[in-house]
Amino acid sequence: MNGKLIWFNAVIKLTGFTKMRKLSFISIILFLIASSASGQMLKYEVVKGNKKLGDMTVERRSNNNYIEYNIKSKVVFRILFSFTVDFECSSEYVNNVLERESTINKLNGSTQKSSVVTRSGEKYLHTQNDITTSFSGPIDYSVGAIYHNEPAPGQKVYSPQFGQFLTFEEIDDHVYKMESPDGINVYTYMNGVCTEVKVSRDFAKFYFRMAPETFYAVQNGIDSIVGGN
Repeated sequence: MNGKLIWFNAVIKLTGFTKMRKLSFISIILFLIASSASGQMLKYEVVKGNKKLGDMTVERRSNNNYIEYNIKSKVVFRILFSFTVDFECSSEYVNNVLERESTINKLNGSTQKSSVVTRSGEKYLHTQNDITTSFSGPIDYSVGAIYHNEPAPGQKVYSPQFGQFLTFEEIDDHVYKMESPDGINVYTYMNGVCTEVKVSRDFAKFYFRMAPETFYAVQNGIDSIVGGN
């Protein structure tokens, strides 16, 4: 960035800009650089009945053939006692093929499971709890991409957390069921974007429901939200 600013200052000196024009010029250039990347943020509330348990954000950023997804959620459960579950997922795609995805699961601030899958030529390396295995690729749909991209019926999705492919079963128009070792999730989509996830676990049933302002944007097809891989 220092090199770019030096170049900007040189141009400004040659063109004889005033201080005010200099500030405007730099602002315009920085805006153009930032505009080369686009971002889409989805916000969800985690609810059980009428009670809010937490929040989740899912961000998608793209620049030419590069796409990045970041998921962060924090949920507080109170059954016999209170415990907090944090989940983070970070994904990188190039030309619609997964290059790397990592997930972290925390319970009360302590990491319970950490997983990462990385592309290595024609294969992928999956590491979990210091154990690494390899398998053939490519991967074009993973957990990170679920929320911004509606699956096709029977779509396979790779989960680093479980180290395997899971399958979306269409059970209604734009509604899909996915079974995992943890339980069953049911995903509902609108305009290609996930608006709700019904989560069924042994200890509880709860929902990830899109926040009202995000739902409004998706419902009305606002470009800053509705996109896709």
